[in-house]
Amino acid sequence: MAECPFAPRASPPGNAPSSVALEATDPLQVLNEAFRDAYAERRDALLAGMGPVIAQIDDVLILRNGEQRLEGPARTRRYHELKAINHLPLALYVLLMDRRGALDGRTRERLTSLRGLITAAEDSLARRGFTPEQLTRQRRLLEGSLGLVERVLAEDRIEPATLWAFTRSHLPELMGNIEDAARDQLETMHATVEAWKKRMTPEERARLRAVVAVAHMSRPGNVAMQYFSVTLGDTWEGHFDQEDLQPGKRVLASETGFDEAGAFTLLATQALDASVGEHFFGEEMRLERDVLADAAERILADMFHQEPEPPPPPGQQEAAQ
Repeated sequence: MAECPFAPRASPPGNAPSSVALEATDPLQVLNEAFRDAYAERRDALLAGMGPVIAQIDDVLILRNGEQRLEGPARTRRYHELKAINHLPLALYVLLMDRRGALDGRTRERLTSLRGLITAAEDSLARRGFTPEQLTRQRRLLEGSLGLVERVLAEDRIEPATLWAFTRSHLPELMGNIEDAARDQLETMHATVEAWKKRMTPEERARLRAVVAVAHMSRPGNVAMQYFSVTLGDTWEGHFDQEDLQPGKRVLASETGFDEAGAFTLLATQALDASVGEHFFGEEMRLERDVLADAAERILADMFHQEPEPPPPPGQQEAAQ
């Protein structure tokens, strides 16, 4: 669920024209603010009566149930240790990709710094409590990365084939860390949630809801996303258009995180938007899309003499994969 389509808009940058905005004293602006106030008040009332709700915000799970608020872990330190080590080969790749000829001074400086950081990280492994298998995996990643750094510094250049071989050779270790990090989060969350559920009544367990605070907040069908998809030649899916992971995609949504209050408010917004969507548009999920999404699709089809490419049904998607 994306943010409420009626939420206050951000102020334009200082160098952007703002004359089109309604003045605060304009009767229509005052009327619009009255709507916002009524919407926010009703949303807060829905949240207060919603029953138990769990939010995951980064490393923390938060349970709110009436006046009660509890916190519990969603991940352990192991998750972050594995992630940090996995990021090292990625850092080397982005630092060395597309390099031609001798290293520039800034790249050499960064590599020299990384060499010291890798050595310090290796020295810290023994005290971290890794299993023997995990410890071997981390040493391979760190030693392999250190070997690449020393080679590049000695040769003062990086050949594409060398970088390719490095990235591919450490894929098993990277995937192993990914598996362990995912298991850490899943098992930690499950333990926290199950402990909380044992303290709930059967009715509360039946009403329990959850929200995950993610960074991606773009609503499918966003007008600008549709427009740039068409004009830049990306795959255009009409009012279904949204950020996805297509190779070479040129249009991506901006990412904005939100805090605890925003995470819980999101649930109330979703409930209220469902009611508004059903009563105004006859479609409960209508406000899951940009309010202008359908109109934008029609206008763009006329402007560019092109039809959108809606995604295939779920069954066909799975078959294609």
